[in-house]
Amino acid sequence: MAILWRWVVAWLVWLSSDPGQIDGERPRAAAAVALAAASLARDGSPAPVPPAPPGPKDCVCGGTCVRGVWKPDGKIEQRCECGCPRCVSERAKAGAAPCPGGKCPPPAGR
Repeated sequence: MAILWRWVVAWLVWLSSDPGQIDGERPRAAAAVALAAASLARDGSPAPVPPAPPGPKDCVCGGTCVRGVWKPDGKIEQRCECGCPRCVSERAKAGAAPCPGGKCPPPAGR
């Protein structure tokens, strides 16, 4: 019952709000944040250097690809584009597609 009452009150407050006031809140909040950041800055000191982004990983699949395909979430297959020696050799094992052009020849013996 209390949850329903809170929902009704929130809905009524939302209905009574002024759209112009709501549109003005985001810029005012951004200005307040910029002012606070500027007040914390020291005069004459250079701005801190942001950390460097992490470099590229050698093997994003963690060595789990099989014949150039790995499953990042355990279900959906994705082509492995890693540059590590193991993944390169796995892609070489895959070879050409068994059905070029999407049409496979009929099995022998039929």
